[in-house]
Amino acid sequence: TVKGDVHDIGKNLVDIILTNNGYNVVNLGIKQSCEAIIDAQRQHQADCIAMSGLLVKSTAFMKDNLEAFNQAGIAVPVILGGAALTPRFVNGDCRAAYQGQVVYGRDAFADLRFMDALMEAKAGGAWDDLRGFLGPIPEGLGIVSPETAAEEPAKADGAREAVAISPTEVTVSVEPNDQRSTAVTEESALEPPFWGSQILTEQEIDLQEVFAYLDRNALFAGQWQLRKTQQQSREDYEAMLVEKAEPVLQQWMARCLEDGLLSPRVAYGYFPCGRSGNAVVLFDPAKRKQQLGRFELPRQRSGNRYCIADFYRDLAIAADGSSLPTDVLPMQAVTMGEGATSFAQQLFKADQYTDYLYFHGLGVQLAEALAEWVHVRIRRELGFPDPTAMPLRDVLAQRYRGSRYSFGYPACPNVADSRQQLAWLGAERIGMSMDESDQLEPEQSTTALVALHTQARYFSA
Repeated sequence: TVKGDVHDIGKNLVDIILTNNGYNVVNLGIKQSCEAIIDAQRQHQADCIAMSGLLVKSTAFMKDNLEAFNQAGIAVPVILGGAALTPRFVNGDCRAAYQGQVVYGRDAFADLRFMDALMEAKAGGAWDDLRGFLGPIPEGLGIVSPETAAEEPAKADGAREAVAISPTEVTVSVEPNDQRSTAVTEESALEPPFWGSQILTEQEIDLQEVFAYLDRNALFAGQWQLRKTQQQSREDYEAMLVEKAEPVLQQWMARCLEDGLLSPRVAYGYFPCGRSGNAVVLFDPAKRKQQLGRFELPRQRSGNRYCIADFYRDLAIAADGSSLPTDVLPMQAVTMGEGATSFAQQLFKADQYTDYLYFHGLGVQLAEALAEWVHVRIRRELGFPDPTAMPLRDVLAQRYRGSRYSFGYPACPNVADSRQQLAWLGAERIGMSMDESDQLEPEQSTTALVALHTQARYFSA
């Protein structure tokens, strides 16, 4: 993975699939500098370089690396993959930045198809690093001709289109007019059970309760890649999951409990706040007139022109002209612990690839389940408990009061804001931090702002 990127599941899947199909893969690991990649290429003289990145910031590093490859005289094909990429960005901006061929790696199997076609072409003298395939370009390889790329140039911010969002979220952008949306009315302030932050450790968190919030669809289809095929009916697919996926899940949940593979920890709390235009301003819980900082948030350009800041009461103005808080901002940070990351790495290094895929995916989704568990706790502590035995489908469909917003999504896109959030929550007490590239560590971690306004939802167009 490129500089600063700690997410290695996609890269490791490429390694597994290519290695099992006869290729010699030099896996450099995570957070690799451009210099390290260039040095490895000079040492190994690889037929192809593949770079992976999960976040939007990773795409900037990829493009910079391609330009550095030119200076180093490297021209072998480069596969780019990861959640932060779109075909248009790869085939436009990235292709224009590199003298060799750039390939969009939609998934690990697409990478395998390209490598097979590349090696066949090289063996038959039908490949040139600068010109690519000397005959017709094989279909379905994620590579386009210069003419096609020129017909559909990438936007300057093309990579930003691919930030993962929920189906009901849309891209938002900064709007000069910072007036509250007319669709959102101020509501009464809520009284938290305490001010400041608290932590919960694995001794205080019942993993069985967290398991109850596990999104099986996201785990089975998204993480474990057990997706419905065109030949399967919905009934056959569901039966397959019950027969094959569910027993594996039960085995891994039991192993997590018995072997202590996960260390669920939480830092959460309540902070005095108020709205100022498109920002939520935070205050010191112990010194209510002292500002801690602010979250600047974008506003929709059209529709209801929502902004997350609208879901909090406006700041009050004291007689001396200073600002005073009028509302409460719940915040949370959760992690499955460094041990989860270490154990996943052990499985991969031991060539236990199936177990690696299962455990890594489960750890990622359990971090999300833990975030949901904490959100439920916050709603209850603020006086809005969920109905008894509320079905998980209703929780996942957001059939409760308020909303939870994680940084990196369009409604609050500035991932770096998690840094100040971690500091205010004292998240170092649970082992959470942010690296120099604004990525959370350990990997199976997440943070969020919570709004309990009755109209707080993910934004729609």
